[in-house]
Amino acid sequence: EEEFLEVHDTLTEAGFEHYEVSNFALPGFRARHNSAYWHGVKYLGIGPAAHSFDGRERHWNPASVGRYIAGEGAECEILSPRDRFNEFVMTRLRTVEGIDLDEAAARFGTESAERIRHEAARWIEAGVAELRGAHLALPPRRMLLSDAVIESLFET
Repeated sequence: EEEFLEVHDTLTEAGFEHYEVSNFALPGFRARHNSAYWHGVKYLGIGPAAHSFDGRERHWNPASVGRYIAGEGAECEILSPRDRFNEFVMTRLRTVEGIDLDEAAARFGTESAERIRHEAARWIEAGVAELRGAHLALPPRRMLLSDAVIESLFET
């Protein structure tokens, strides 16, 4: 934890934003590629070892160029509703923006959003998480605790 906070303090004092658990950037220079993953954006991968995501399924091509050229099909993982919810929680809570509870309600139902709010209450009370309007987030100095918070919000 000490090293994490030292890196956080050094980089933020130098003008960098701590915008994701393991990412810092100067204002206006956040990684757009990674942000797509954290925000559930659909993407198409073309070529050997390329990965794609359509919002419900993940596909990945064979890593071997020879197998790819030979037309060996992509592998596929179909995400269950629970998997999609848990991934939403996991990826959003890794970012400084956190979970938009209105988006959670629209995508997964009001009950799911209320369950997040209810389960997060102890983390808010402990000062680990914050509720800012409709956004549940971890302050950057608390992001090292994100795994514990995320796990407590997962649907099992």
